[in-house]
Amino acid sequence: MNNNYKYLIVKEALLKNIQDGILKPGEKLQSEQEYAQTYQVSLITIRKALAELASEGYITRIRKKGTFVNDTLFKPQGTSHLISVIISADERYDISYMKMLKGIQSMAALQNYSVIVEWCDNNPQQEEAAIRKMLMQNVEGFLLYLSDPAQSRYMLSLIEERNLPFVLIDRCEDSFPCYYAGCDNFTGGILATEELIKSHHTKIFFAAYKFFLPSEQARFEGFCCSMLKAGLPVDSLRLIREFDINKLAAMIRSRECTAIFCCNDRLAIKTIQALGRLDLHTPQDYSIIGFDEWDESLNDSIGLTTIRQNFDEVGRNAFYLLHSAIQGIVTGNNTKFISGVSMVRRASVATNTIH
Repeated sequence: MNNNYKYLIVKEALLKNIQDGILKPGEKLQSEQEYAQTYQVSLITIRKALAELASEGYITRIRKKGTFVNDTLFKPQGTSHLISVIISADERYDISYMKMLKGIQSMAALQNYSVIVEWCDNNPQQEEAAIRKMLMQNVEGFLLYLSDPAQSRYMLSLIEERNLPFVLIDRCEDSFPCYYAGCDNFTGGILATEELIKSHHTKIFFAAYKFFLPSEQARFEGFCCSMLKAGLPVDSLRLIREFDINKLAAMIRSRECTAIFCCNDRLAIKTIQALGRLDLHTPQDYSIIGFDEWDESLNDSIGLTTIRQNFDEVGRNAFYLLHSAIQGIVTGNNTKFISGVSMVRRASVATNTIH
Protein backbone atom coordinates (compact mmCIF):
# COMPACT_ATOMS: atom_id res chain seq x y z
CA MET A 1 0.00 0.00 0.00
CA ASN A 2 1.16 3.52 -0.80
CA ASN A 3 2.77 4.87 2.39
CA ASN A 4 1.54 8.38 1.61
CA TYR A 5 -2.02 7.30 2.39
CA LYS A 6 -1.62 4.84 5.28
CA TYR A 7 -2.14 7.64 7.80
CA LEU A 8 -5.46 8.55 6.17
CA ILE A 9 -6.71 5.00 6.66
CA VAL A 10 -5.82 5.20 10.37
CA LYS A 11 -7.32 8.68 10.65
CA GLU A 12 -10.63 7.70 9.06
CA ALA A 13 -10.88 4.56 11.20
CA LEU A 14 -10.41 6.57 14.41
CA LEU A 15 -12.75 9.30 13.20
CA LYS A 16 -15.41 6.70 12.45
CA ASN A 17 -15.09 5.38 16.02
CA ILE A 18 -15.48 8.92 17.38
CA GLN A 19 -18.52 9.69 15.22
CA ASP A 20 -20.20 6.37 16.05
CA GLY A 21 -19.68 6.87 19.78
CA ILE A 22 -17.30 3.93 20.16
CA LEU A 23 -14.79 6.50 21.38
CA LYS A 24 -16.84 8.74 23.66
CA PRO A 25 -16.31 12.44 24.49
CA GLY A 26 -13.61 12.77 27.15
CA GLU A 27 -12.36 9.21 26.62
CA LYS A 28 -8.61 8.63 26.53
CA LEU A 29 -7.24 7.07 23.36
CA GLN A 30 -4.76 4.20 23.27
CA SER A 31 -1.05 4.97 23.11
CA GLU A 32 0.75 5.57 19.83
CA GLN A 33 2.56 2.26 20.28
CA GLU A 34 -0.72 0.37 20.73
CA TYR A 35 -2.25 1.94 17.63
CA ALA A 36 0.91 1.20 15.63
CA GLN A 37 0.56 -2.46 16.57
CA THR A 38 -3.19 -2.53 15.89
CA TYR A 39 -2.90 -1.04 12.40
CA GLN A 40 0.52 -2.54 11.59
CA VAL A 41 2.04 0.82 10.69
CA SER A 42 4.89 2.97 11.94
CA LEU A 43 4.75 5.46 14.82
CA ILE A 44 5.27 8.25 12.29
CA THR A 45 2.07 7.20 10.50
CA ILE A 46 0.11 7.14 13.79
CA ARG A 47 1.44 10.56 14.82
CA LYS A 48 0.45 12.09 11.49
CA ALA A 49 -3.09 10.68 11.77
CA LEU A 50 -3.47 11.95 15.35
CA ALA A 51 -2.01 15.33 14.44
CA GLU A 52 -4.64 15.87 11.74
CA LEU A 53 -7.47 14.78 14.07
CA ALA A 54 -6.17 17.23 16.66
CA SER A 55 -5.85 20.09 14.14
CA GLU A 56 -9.44 19.47 13.02
CA GLY A 57 -10.64 19.60 16.62
CA TYR A 58 -11.73 16.01 17.16
CA ILE A 59 -9.13 15.20 19.81
CA THR A 60 -6.86 17.01 22.27
CA ARG A 61 -3.32 15.85 22.98
CA ILE A 62 -2.02 16.69 26.46
CA ARG A 63 1.65 16.22 27.16
CA LYS A 64 2.42 13.45 29.67
CA LYS A 65 -1.29 12.71 30.07
CA GLY A 66 -2.40 11.34 26.72
CA THR A 67 -4.88 12.00 23.92
CA PHE A 68 -8.58 12.60 24.59
CA VAL A 69 -11.75 12.83 22.51
CA ASN A 70 -13.15 16.35 22.49
CA ASP A 71 -16.55 16.99 24.08
CA THR A 72 -18.10 18.47 20.92
CA LEU A 73 -18.66 15.52 18.62
CA PHE A 74 -20.02 16.92 15.40
CA LYS A 75 -18.57 20.42 15.38
CA PRO A 76 -14.86 20.36 16.09
CA GLN A 77 -13.37 23.37 17.82
CA GLY A 78 -12.49 26.22 15.53
CA THR A 79 -14.98 25.29 12.78
CA SER A 80 -18.28 26.94 11.99
CA HIS A 81 -19.60 24.82 9.11
CA LEU A 82 -20.29 21.15 8.55
CA ILE A 83 -20.76 18.90 5.50
CA SER A 84 -21.24 15.15 5.18
CA VAL A 85 -19.43 12.76 2.85
CA ILE A 86 -21.15 9.40 2.34
CA ILE A 87 -19.14 6.66 0.60
CA SER A 88 -20.72 3.36 -0.42
CA ALA A 89 -17.97 0.87 -1.27
CA ASP A 90 -17.05 -2.82 -1.18
CA GLU A 91 -13.60 -2.07 0.18
CA ARG A 92 -13.37 0.69 2.76
CA TYR A 93 -10.28 2.84 3.09
CA ASP A 94 -8.70 1.88 -0.22
CA ILE A 95 -6.25 4.37 -1.65
CA SER A 96 -8.53 5.88 -4.29
CA TYR A 97 -11.09 6.89 -1.64
CA MET A 98 -8.32 8.23 0.60
CA LYS A 99 -7.03 10.42 -2.23
CA MET A 100 -10.54 11.72 -2.89
CA LEU A 101 -11.09 12.45 0.81
CA LYS A 102 -7.74 14.21 1.01
CA GLY A 103 -8.86 16.53 -1.81
CA ILE A 104 -12.17 17.21 -0.08
CA GLN A 105 -10.58 17.87 3.31
CA SER A 106 -7.87 20.15 1.91
CA MET A 107 -10.52 22.40 0.35
CA ALA A 108 -12.82 22.17 3.37
CA ALA A 109 -10.05 23.35 5.69
CA LEU A 110 -9.54 26.47 3.57
CA GLN A 111 -13.22 27.38 3.96
CA ASN A 112 -13.45 26.60 7.69
CA TYR A 113 -15.60 23.48 7.15
CA SER A 114 -15.58 20.25 9.08
CA VAL A 115 -16.19 16.97 7.25
CA ILE A 116 -18.09 13.96 8.60
CA VAL A 117 -17.43 10.75 6.66
CA GLU A 118 -19.97 7.93 6.71
CA TRP A 119 -19.10 4.56 5.15
CA CYS A 120 -21.66 2.12 3.72
CA ASP A 121 -21.22 -1.40 2.36
CA ASN A 122 -22.66 -0.83 -1.14
CA ASN A 123 -26.08 -1.06 0.42
CA PRO A 124 -28.94 1.36 -0.38
CA GLN A 125 -30.51 0.79 3.05
CA GLN A 126 -27.26 1.78 4.75
CA GLU A 127 -26.98 4.80 2.48
CA GLU A 128 -30.48 5.96 3.42
CA ALA A 129 -29.77 5.42 7.12
CA ALA A 130 -26.54 7.44 6.82
CA ILE A 131 -28.36 10.31 5.08
CA ARG A 132 -31.08 10.36 7.72
CA LYS A 133 -28.44 10.35 10.46
CA MET A 134 -26.59 13.29 8.92
CA LEU A 135 -29.79 15.26 8.38
CA MET A 136 -30.06 15.34 12.17
CA GLN A 137 -26.60 16.93 12.54
CA ASN A 138 -27.29 20.31 10.89
CA VAL A 139 -25.05 19.66 7.92
CA GLU A 140 -25.07 22.28 5.16
CA GLY A 141 -24.69 19.84 2.28
CA PHE A 142 -23.72 16.37 1.11
CA LEU A 143 -21.01 14.81 -1.05
CA LEU A 144 -22.29 11.40 -2.16
CA TYR A 145 -20.46 8.40 -3.63
CA LEU A 146 -23.42 6.03 -3.99
CA SER A 147 -23.64 2.38 -5.05
CA ASP A 148 -26.25 3.09 -7.74
CA PRO A 149 -27.63 6.64 -8.10
CA ALA A 150 -30.43 5.34 -10.35
CA GLN A 151 -31.84 3.47 -7.34
CA SER A 152 -31.27 6.39 -4.95
CA ARG A 153 -33.86 8.89 -6.13
CA TYR A 154 -35.96 8.51 -2.98
CA MET A 155 -33.08 9.06 -0.57
CA LEU A 156 -31.92 12.06 -2.59
CA SER A 157 -35.42 13.50 -2.24
CA LEU A 158 -34.91 13.42 1.54
CA ILE A 159 -32.06 15.90 1.08
CA GLU A 160 -34.00 18.02 -1.42
CA GLU A 161 -36.93 18.29 1.01
CA ARG A 162 -34.56 20.07 3.41
CA ASN A 163 -33.39 22.42 0.62
CA LEU A 164 -29.83 21.20 1.04
CA PRO A 165 -27.45 20.89 -1.90
CA PHE A 166 -25.68 17.65 -2.74
CA VAL A 167 -22.98 16.64 -5.20
CA LEU A 168 -22.72 13.15 -6.69
CA ILE A 169 -19.15 11.92 -7.04
CA ASP A 170 -17.98 9.61 -9.86
CA ARG A 171 -21.42 8.04 -10.26
CA CYS A 172 -24.52 9.89 -11.43
CA GLU A 173 -27.87 9.23 -13.06
CA ASP A 174 -28.44 11.08 -16.32
CA SER A 175 -32.23 11.01 -16.01
CA PHE A 176 -32.35 13.82 -13.47
CA PRO A 177 -30.35 17.05 -13.06
CA CYS A 178 -27.67 17.05 -10.39
CA TYR A 179 -24.40 18.57 -9.31
CA TYR A 180 -21.66 16.14 -10.24
CA ALA A 181 -17.87 15.77 -10.00
CA GLY A 182 -16.04 13.00 -11.84
CA CYS A 183 -13.52 12.26 -14.56
CA ASP A 184 -13.71 12.21 -18.36
CA ASN A 185 -14.65 8.56 -18.73
CA PHE A 186 -15.44 8.79 -22.46
CA THR A 187 -12.04 10.23 -23.38
CA GLY A 188 -10.39 7.65 -21.13
CA GLY A 189 -12.10 4.89 -23.07
CA ILE A 190 -10.81 6.39 -26.32
CA LEU A 191 -7.23 6.69 -25.03
CA ALA A 192 -7.12 3.09 -23.77
CA THR A 193 -8.54 1.61 -26.97
CA GLU A 194 -6.32 3.71 -29.24
CA GLU A 195 -3.28 2.54 -27.29
CA LEU A 196 -4.15 -1.07 -28.08
CA ILE A 197 -4.95 -0.32 -31.71
CA LYS A 198 -1.61 1.51 -32.14
CA SER A 199 0.02 -1.70 -30.89
CA HIS A 200 -1.64 -3.54 -33.82
CA HIS A 201 -4.37 -5.22 -31.84
CA THR A 202 -7.65 -5.75 -33.66
CA LYS A 203 -9.28 -8.45 -31.51
CA ILE A 204 -9.93 -6.27 -28.48
CA PHE A 205 -12.56 -6.91 -25.82
CA PHE A 206 -14.06 -4.62 -23.17
CA ALA A 207 -14.43 -6.25 -19.72
CA ALA A 208 -17.21 -4.72 -17.60
CA TYR A 209 -17.60 -4.76 -13.81
CA LYS A 210 -20.81 -2.89 -12.92
CA PHE A 211 -22.12 -2.05 -16.35
CA PHE A 212 -25.30 -0.40 -15.01
CA LEU A 213 -23.15 2.59 -13.94
CA PRO A 214 -23.15 5.50 -16.43
CA SER A 215 -19.42 6.07 -15.79
CA GLU A 216 -18.63 2.53 -16.93
CA GLN A 217 -20.94 2.83 -19.91
CA ALA A 218 -19.13 6.03 -20.94
CA ARG A 219 -15.82 4.14 -20.94
CA PHE A 220 -17.42 1.51 -23.18
CA GLU A 221 -18.75 4.24 -25.49
CA GLY A 222 -15.18 5.55 -25.85
CA PHE A 223 -14.06 2.02 -26.66
CA CYS A 224 -16.76 1.66 -29.34
CA CYS A 225 -15.92 5.06 -30.83
CA SER A 226 -12.24 4.17 -31.26
CA MET A 227 -13.01 0.72 -32.65
CA LEU A 228 -15.42 2.12 -35.26
CA LYS A 229 -12.99 4.89 -36.20
CA ALA A 230 -10.34 2.23 -36.90
CA GLY A 231 -12.78 0.18 -38.97
CA LEU A 232 -12.92 -2.61 -36.40
CA PRO A 233 -16.11 -4.50 -35.58
CA VAL A 234 -18.10 -3.62 -32.48
CA ASP A 235 -20.86 -5.97 -31.38
CA SER A 236 -22.24 -7.53 -28.23
CA LEU A 237 -19.53 -10.21 -28.34
CA ARG A 238 -16.89 -7.53 -27.69
CA LEU A 239 -18.46 -6.72 -24.33
CA ILE A 240 -17.64 -9.15 -21.51
CA ARG A 241 -20.30 -8.68 -18.83
CA GLU A 242 -20.17 -12.05 -17.12
CA PHE A 243 -16.61 -13.03 -16.30
CA ASP A 244 -15.71 -16.60 -17.33
CA ILE A 245 -11.95 -16.96 -16.95
CA ASN A 246 -11.79 -20.36 -18.66
CA LYS A 247 -13.66 -19.06 -21.70
CA LEU A 248 -11.42 -16.00 -21.85
CA ALA A 249 -8.30 -18.18 -21.59
CA ALA A 250 -9.52 -20.33 -24.49
CA MET A 251 -10.11 -17.20 -26.60
CA ILE A 252 -6.58 -15.97 -25.88
CA ARG A 253 -5.01 -19.32 -26.75
CA SER A 254 -6.94 -19.46 -30.02
CA ARG A 255 -6.02 -15.82 -30.76
CA GLU A 256 -9.69 -14.82 -30.89
CA CYS A 257 -8.70 -12.27 -28.25
CA THR A 258 -5.31 -10.54 -28.15
CA ALA A 259 -6.12 -7.56 -25.92
CA ILE A 260 -8.49 -6.59 -23.09
CA PHE A 261 -9.59 -3.15 -21.91
CA CYS A 262 -10.81 -3.58 -18.34
CA CYS A 263 -13.20 -0.95 -17.01
CA ASN A 264 -11.09 -0.56 -13.83
CA ASP A 265 -7.75 -1.57 -12.36
CA ARG A 266 -9.22 -3.99 -9.83
CA LEU A 267 -10.77 -6.06 -12.61
CA ALA A 268 -7.56 -5.84 -14.66
CA ILE A 269 -5.43 -7.09 -11.76
CA LYS A 270 -7.94 -9.85 -11.00
CA THR A 271 -7.80 -10.88 -14.67
CA ILE A 272 -4.00 -10.90 -14.77
CA GLN A 273 -3.83 -13.04 -11.63
CA ALA A 274 -6.53 -15.48 -12.77
CA LEU A 275 -5.00 -15.93 -16.24
CA GLY A 276 -1.58 -16.35 -14.64
CA ARG A 277 -2.88 -19.38 -12.77
CA LEU A 278 -3.79 -20.83 -16.18
CA ASP A 279 -0.25 -20.15 -17.45
CA LEU A 280 -1.20 -17.15 -19.58
CA HIS A 281 0.87 -14.04 -19.00
CA THR A 282 0.91 -10.42 -20.02
CA PRO A 283 2.25 -9.09 -22.35
CA GLN A 284 3.59 -12.17 -24.17
CA ASP A 285 0.20 -13.92 -24.42
CA TYR A 286 -2.14 -10.94 -24.38
CA SER A 287 -2.17 -7.19 -23.66
CA ILE A 288 -4.33 -5.53 -21.04
CA ILE A 289 -5.21 -1.97 -19.94
CA GLY A 290 -7.01 -0.85 -16.79
CA PHE A 291 -8.62 2.40 -15.69
CA ASP A 292 -8.24 4.59 -12.59
CA GLU A 293 -4.60 4.27 -11.45
CA TRP A 294 -6.19 3.53 -8.07
CA ASP A 295 -2.97 2.22 -6.46
CA GLU A 296 0.14 3.43 -8.24
CA SER A 297 2.58 1.26 -6.27
CA LEU A 298 0.55 -1.93 -6.90
CA ASN A 299 0.10 -1.11 -10.57
CA ASP A 300 3.85 -0.51 -10.84
CA SER A 301 4.67 -3.90 -9.33
CA ILE A 302 2.29 -5.66 -11.73
CA GLY A 303 3.27 -3.48 -14.68
CA LEU A 304 -0.32 -2.49 -15.47
CA THR A 305 -0.86 0.07 -18.21
CA THR A 306 -3.84 2.19 -17.22
CA ILE A 307 -5.78 5.42 -17.56
CA ARG A 308 -5.10 7.75 -14.65
CA GLN A 309 -7.85 9.80 -13.10
CA ASN A 310 -6.91 12.35 -10.46
CA PHE A 311 -8.93 11.34 -7.39
CA ASP A 312 -7.54 14.23 -5.36
CA GLU A 313 -8.73 16.69 -8.00
CA VAL A 314 -12.16 15.04 -8.16
CA GLY A 315 -12.42 15.51 -4.39
CA ARG A 316 -11.38 19.16 -4.61
CA ASN A 317 -13.85 19.80 -7.43
CA ALA A 318 -16.65 18.10 -5.51
CA PHE A 319 -16.15 20.32 -2.46
CA TYR A 320 -15.76 23.47 -4.58
CA LEU A 321 -19.02 22.73 -6.37
CA LEU A 322 -20.86 21.98 -3.11
CA HIS A 323 -19.50 25.11 -1.45
CA SER A 324 -20.51 27.17 -4.48
CA ALA A 325 -24.03 25.74 -4.24
CA ILE A 326 -24.19 26.49 -0.50
CA GLN A 327 -23.11 30.06 -1.20
CA GLY A 328 -25.61 30.43 -4.05
CA ILE A 329 -22.86 30.97 -6.61
CA VAL A 330 -24.17 28.08 -8.75
CA THR A 331 -27.89 27.31 -9.05
CA GLY A 332 -30.11 25.07 -11.11
CA ASN A 333 -28.74 21.79 -9.78
CA ASN A 334 -27.24 20.82 -13.14
CA THR A 335 -23.54 21.72 -13.04
CA LYS A 336 -20.85 19.12 -13.70
CA PHE A 337 -17.09 19.32 -13.09
CA ILE A 338 -15.13 16.85 -15.22
CA SER A 339 -11.45 16.15 -14.50
CA GLY A 340 -9.08 15.16 -17.26
CA VAL A 341 -7.47 11.73 -17.65
CA SER A 342 -4.08 10.56 -18.96
CA MET A 343 -2.35 7.42 -20.15
CA VAL A 344 0.14 5.63 -17.88
CA ARG A 345 2.23 3.23 -19.97
CA ARG A 346 3.75 0.17 -18.36
CA ALA A 347 4.62 -3.35 -19.44
CA SER A 348 1.18 -4.91 -19.86
CA VAL A 349 0.78 -3.76 -23.48
CA ALA A 350 3.00 -5.09 -26.24
CA THR A 351 2.91 -4.97 -30.05
CA ASN A 352 0.77 -7.72 -31.54
CA THR A 353 2.83 -9.67 -34.08
CA ILE A 354 0.26 -12.38 -34.86
CA HIS A 355 -2.79 -11.38 -36.92
